[in-house]
Amino acid sequence: MLTLLLACSGDVPEDEPFVPTLPVGHCDMEPYTLLDSHQTGAPLDSFFLTNFDLSPSAVDALVGLVGVEGLSPVLYGAQVLSFRYSTQDRGVLQESTGLLAVPTGDPPEEPWPVVLMLHGFAGTFDACAPSRDTLIGPTLPALLASQGFVVIAPDYIGLNGSGEGSTSPHSPLVGEQVAIGSWDAWRAGVALLEGDRATVLDGTMREDVVLWGASQGGHAAVFTELAQPHYAPEADIVAVVAATPAHDLRAIVQDAATTWSDATGLSALALARMGSWYGESDLTTLLTNEEPYFFAEALPQVLDSDPDECAFEDIVVEVSSPEEIFAVDFLASAREGDWDATRWGCFIEENSLSATSIPREGDHPTLFVYGQYDTLIVPPLQEPDHTALCDAGLETDTLQCQDAGHADATLWSLPEQFRWMRERLSGEPWTPECVFAEPACCEGTPEGECG
Repeated sequence: MLTLLLACSGDVPEDEPFVPTLPVGHCDMEPYTLLDSHQTGAPLDSFFLTNFDLSPSAVDALVGLVGVEGLSPVLYGAQVLSFRYSTQDRGVLQESTGLLAVPTGDPPEEPWPVVLMLHGFAGTFDACAPSRDTLIGPTLPALLASQGFVVIAPDYIGLNGSGEGSTSPHSPLVGEQVAIGSWDAWRAGVALLEGDRATVLDGTMREDVVLWGASQGGHAAVFTELAQPHYAPEADIVAVVAATPAHDLRAIVQDAATTWSDATGLSALALARMGSWYGESDLTTLLTNEEPYFFAEALPQVLDSDPDECAFEDIVVEVSSPEEIFAVDFLASAREGDWDATRWGCFIEENSLSATSIPREGDHPTLFVYGQYDTLIVPPLQEPDHTALCDAGLETDTLQCQDAGHADATLWSLPEQFRWMRERLSGEPWTPECVFAEPACCEGTPEGECG
């Protein structure tokens, strides 16, 4: 098991376990205590993905399929492994899975930088785990590895891609769950590459880490950064990239409850899953339960539907207003922004970055990326929260890709993201602007897309 060091505690023996100080048990949850660091973060198993031992030219072909401009020719090949590790959820020991992607080829003179990569929404049950996917799931970790990064990419707690199934529900946008699972994945991934799989990587790794996430993973990245002093104080974060993050859930849910949008259905899904994590079993206080869909009764079955197939895209419902999905009292409180009116409001605030009860202890350089025409994470709705974060001392740069939708913003800005990451890794002088950027044509935008 990886030996963990206590931050700022030179008089404590190196093998002394760290007891997490992360505040837990919010929103009238049943009380629990987190396990110490000696009980989690250990690698349990690993195996190679045989179809992801890629030459640079093979990665270039993948880059072409994904449609990312400006990244070819890549610097390195990539090899991808799946791994299993120990973690915890609400104080109970769990096993979770993820991917490791390492660059192949002549190593640089300096150690390889390490990226903790946090993926976007994939689903809510094991069949949707990215490591179970034979193509799309490993592609982005391989792409990052081809740029010269060692990549540790957790599936998230509740999304087991191999071995025994999950014993805890995956709850998108619950900051505590994803932060704990991500830091334990980082601990286990580093231990694996320094131990049983040391021969996989030619060269050594840096001791610090970059957090990178997109969409749901952007939210995960900022909460993983926030939780670091309280759960993984031995980690040295050099930079954070959060692409299209829903860092203010309050603004998203308020808009989703007021006007029908792309966020309306996904807000209902995410909140229902939050309810299962926080122990709220009565979905009739959130969702309607009327013909023809009976959302309060049917949605839990959808969220844990098929153990063998991830089929969210096959679900079709014909609704066109928030009133058809959300319960009357929840709609009223959400539209007013009265988050104290229902328990659901506590879930929303606890997982909004500027409102959460997790105390901020220090800041790391952070890049926020938005898409001008993102109809899911609408940039103007996030701007007030960004201003509040800057006022609270968060050091940020922002980038807003002109004419980009939700997924496009991440892909089209990858050249800028990688350059910004390398500048932080190299220690280049940096003065955070903390200004919400106006739309500009991103470097990876396909020809003709920027109007």
